[in-house]
Amino acid sequence: MRLPHFALRTLATAGGLSLTTLAGWAQMPMPNVARPATGAPLPATPAPATAPATTTGQAPGPHKGVTPAQLPGQPTAAPTFGQPGAPLTSPAGAVGTGASQPATGAANSAGASTSATGTASGSAFGQYPVAMGAPAGAPALTTPTDTLRLTLDQAQARFMQANFQLLAQHFNIDVANAAIRQALLRDNPNLQMEVNAYNPNTGAFFPLQKQTDPVTPTGGTFVAQIQQLIDISGRRSKLVQLSRTGVAVQQAAFEDLLRQARFQLVQSFYNVAAERRKLDFTEQERTQLGRLLAAYRERLRLGVVASYEVTRLELEQQSLERDRADLLNQLTQDQATLRVLLAAPGTVFVAPEGVEFLPAAPASVPALADLEAQAFALRPDLRAATQQTTYTQQNLAVQRSLAVPKLMVGADYASQGNTYVHYFGLQTAIDLPIFNRNQGNIQAAKVGIQQSGYALNGVHLQVEQDVAGAYEQLQRAIALRQSITPDYLARTASVSRDAVADYNRRLIDLVSFIDKFRAYKEAQLGLIDISSRLLQSEQQINFATNAKVF
Repeated sequence: MRLPHFALRTLATAGGLSLTTLAGWAQMPMPNVARPATGAPLPATPAPATAPATTTGQAPGPHKGVTPAQLPGQPTAAPTFGQPGAPLTSPAGAVGTGASQPATGAANSAGASTSATGTASGSAFGQYPVAMGAPAGAPALTTPTDTLRLTLDQAQARFMQANFQLLAQHFNIDVANAAIRQALLRDNPNLQMEVNAYNPNTGAFFPLQKQTDPVTPTGGTFVAQIQQLIDISGRRSKLVQLSRTGVAVQQAAFEDLLRQARFQLVQSFYNVAAERRKLDFTEQERTQLGRLLAAYRERLRLGVVASYEVTRLELEQQSLERDRADLLNQLTQDQATLRVLLAAPGTVFVAPEGVEFLPAAPASVPALADLEAQAFALRPDLRAATQQTTYTQQNLAVQRSLAVPKLMVGADYASQGNTYVHYFGLQTAIDLPIFNRNQGNIQAAKVGIQQSGYALNGVHLQVEQDVAGAYEQLQRAIALRQSITPDYLARTASVSRDAVADYNRRLIDLVSFIDKFRAYKEAQLGLIDISSRLLQSEQQINFATNAKVF
């Protein structure tokens, strides 16, 4: 039994026909098909309720500003990537050969649907668009007005100037430098002065007059004493060395924090780029499938298709909605991370630019031994662990010096308060280290040396494993990228054309077509993942070695 003419057109549309072609054919006269009782022509394919088309570049709804929840893939779509102002396309950009169809109202005799601006476009017969952004000729979808467009280099420069965590951590270096200055200071001298408060011979308080009667003194007594502590163990120089090592430890800790935060910035930057590409592609599929589902519902109302076909399309639509929601959730998290690292307000959308869709694999990769040598020489966490062992050794020397008491020297003067009228004396004093010889702190310092030694061995092993792991990941990413050949891209793109041709010959059913539809989707999303994995693995090498290898 021959299928109705409009049913064949609907099936062909499922293979990726231009949506404008579908809408035009939906209004063409169709022979041997009963029309509604009113005699009105079949309505044009309506847009799905779940995927309203944004044609003015502005998000629908009462909100005109930008909120954190207004992300690409939601009512307002995000811009494409690549060079600034250029649409994001795959390396096989010329896979589709069909010309886009004009959408002028006068020339479109088939009644093709147009956007609110009067323009629309579609792919040629039997093709899915290969471009990952908006279809060629479609009205450009804009990003939120509060958009921060940055390349990776610009993001890193802003990060170095505005990141609050780095600014706060840098003050630890200033604190450590202040400790050096404090260690250079000597003990203050001690001055004591004394006068007698009451003369019992005269009954006067605070008698300050000069003595006139040596037998029965009527004046007062005055005593002055000055003392100074002298370090005889070299403690001050040891404290200065310890403080300088503390500065080196804080400097290395700051550089390690900088290394980790920069890597987090790069990861989030590339994650946002990949997620926005996936959202752009998902939006295209969502729009196509939504309009196709609306057309099938209309055919089901007329009783010319089976209900299971509509149900099957609805299930596929729900799957797309879940994928889109997951992508939006992940994009929200990565956007929040980027805003924190760049010190951007919560209403700003960070739009990465300058990220290639499918970058070429590196021509050469340094040997693993060379990468490990770079890491051992440049990793700040390894340098911090090494400085920490030096710090604990110097701390032991300081604690041992504290067991040696300081020598106190001084001079004193007494007027009428001693054997002579004017008495001058010299003083020396020192604690006897009999009970407290700082034994506990010395023992703790020895334990600290052992602890720092084990910690250094652990960091050394961690650096070695980081480099080896990053090297293996890069090798796998390069192998994946090299497996993507121009022939593979062409064959992947032909999946949609073959599916449409099979539909036209009625060789496959709707379920088989959806399987091919999914295969095409997985292939395109896989290209995005392979690209992101290669970029991330290169940055992993830079992170593991703390060097600009790529």
